Amino acid sequence: AKPSALRVVVGSNKLNSGGVSYEIESIRDHKGFDSWRLTNDIAILKLKTPITITDKVKTVDLETEYVEGEVDCVLSGWGRLNYPGSLPNNLQHIDLKTITSEDCAKLLNHNSVDRTHICTLTKAGEGACHGDSGGPLVANKQIGIVSFGRPCAKGYPDAFTRVSAFTDWIEKNRY
Repeated sequence: AKPSALRVVVGSNKLNSGGVSYEIESIRDHKGFDSWRLTNDIAILKLKTPITITDKVKTVDLETEYVEGEVDCVLSGWGRLNYPGSLPNNLQHIDLKTITSEDCAKLLNHNSVDRTHICTLTKAGEGACHGDSGGPLVANKQIGIVSFGRPCAKGYPDAFTRVSAFTDWIEKNRY
């Protein structure tokens, strides 16, 4: 997408109101992104003006260590609550648990799942859905970025870009 077609909104837990909007100056995507295999699914946005940190706007630390399976984490986003349902106006969050990349690849039957992905699975009815893409997966620090899965919450794992696999790329490409 063109930077002018997107905005970053911070400081609100409502999709349709509140917060402060920031214009995007440019997008730096990973040159190795593969839309077929869904690998290297990460980008950095440069804003036209810096975000102001307030009591409602905070930063999140990025995880630099490899996180194994069976770790408690939280996914938040404005993705659909069911498919093909509508988008919620209130920010949603759900407690999830990571699984190993090996188990994820087997359960998803997806040969591109590797150690640059981190996956979650709890039970059918819990997980990411359309509209959550690009959102954070957090376990004290941000461990993942919503990437792909079998829509929606059907009892299969959700795959996230593993933040710790891209810390060098993030450092080299941050603005």
